[in-house]
Amino acid sequence: MTMYAYIRCSTIDQNEARQIKTMKEHGVEKQNMFIDKLSGKNTDRPSYQKLKHIVIEGDTIIFDSISRLSRKYDDIKEEYKYYKNKGVKLKFVKEPMLDTPDSESDVIQVAISDIILSLLSAFAEKEREDIKIRQAEGIAIAKLTGKFKGRKTKLVEGGKEEQRMKAIIEAYKQGKSIKDIRITFKVGTGTIYRILEREGIER
Repeated sequence: MTMYAYIRCSTIDQNEARQIKTMKEHGVEKQNMFIDKLSGKNTDRPSYQKLKHIVIEGDTIIFDSISRLSRKYDDIKEEYKYYKNKGVKLKFVKEPMLDTPDSESDVIQVAISDIILSLLSAFAEKEREDIKIRQAEGIAIAKLTGKFKGRKTKLVEGGKEEQRMKAIIEAYKQGKSIKDIRITFKVGTGTIYRILEREGIER
């Protein structure tokens, strides 16, 4: 039985150090920590998917909070059920009441946990929607005041630039970090994100 940790930050600029420290305090070894710097819009994240297919019955995954798993109500419910059926235990540092029960014999406790899971999953999705609204409002205000600095992606279609752009996309799909891609292809973080957004690739 192995104890794993999943750590997620929404952007490349956010620091995962606090979550790593928390996981070490809970006894998780560094090699068993899986980290994504991506949005919680869905569960299509390289490190998360890798962890999901590594764990086996009897293993445990620790999350800092339910929102690190996802910020989408349906995804949280489905993933929770997936691990439960697989015999993988889930633990949440900030919401220990959501830890998967050791036994299904206590029907009342299981029902209470399910209700709490539904509520907190809904709150996680609502918070994400609120963040999106605040971001949109901020951009709108910046545009009105002439302070919006939106930039076009430097890499364009055609020739070597297009080949380079495709290589960046492929590297990301293979699970390479934004930092590694930036160093390898000598391109800015903002440009990488704009390429991914333009191609409709979720971050």
